[in-house]
This record gives sequence, structure tokens and C-alpha cells, in this order.
Amino acid sequence: MAKESFAAWLRAARGKAGLTQTRLAEAIVVRPLTVSRWESGKQTPSASRQRQLRHMLEGGVDEGKVSEEPASYGDASTLVRLNPEELQIVRIYRLLVSQSEESA
Repeated sequence: MAKESFAAWLRAARGKAGLTQTRLAEAIVVRPLTVSRWESGKQTPSASRQRQLRHMLEGGVDEGKVSEEPASYGDASTLVRLNPEELQIVRIYRLLVSQSEESA
């Protein structure tokens, strides 16, 4: 999927799901700025992140579950509620995985 077409798809799919950039970012454990950059075409998510977004947005997301506190991680079928410490662990893990993928 080309950069512009992914950006357009993401904007449309997020809107169709009724999610804000912030709610989507919380659901996939990224910053809202990251979602904004993806939607503007300034950045493109990794292939695995694109698959996650397609699965999540094409399969539908329960807005009520995504907006609950503490932050949520996963798609609607595997949603897990994380406390702040667990969320930090997930962020560190994702950083380490992305760094190992880049060095491979």
C-alpha cells in the first residue's frame, strides 16, 4: 500500500470507526502525534503495525472499551486493560522489538 493511500485509508477507517486520533493511539499504545503523522503521510507505520491497524479498524473497535481508563492495548477481540506500570512495560518491549527488527 503506497504512503498516500495508506494515510487516506487510515483517516477514513478511523473516522468510520468513530475514533479520535487520541483514542486510536491509546488502543495501540502510541502517541497521538504518531497517528497524526501516519494520517498526513509524513511517516508510515511498519508492516506489522499496518496489519494491526487493518485488523483493528476493519474488524471494528468498541469505542467504550477503547476510551476506558487505564489505557487499553489490543483490538476489540483481545482488549486488555493495563495499569500505568504495565503500559510502560509494553512501551519498552515495543521499543526493543522495533530496534531489533531494524538491526536485523
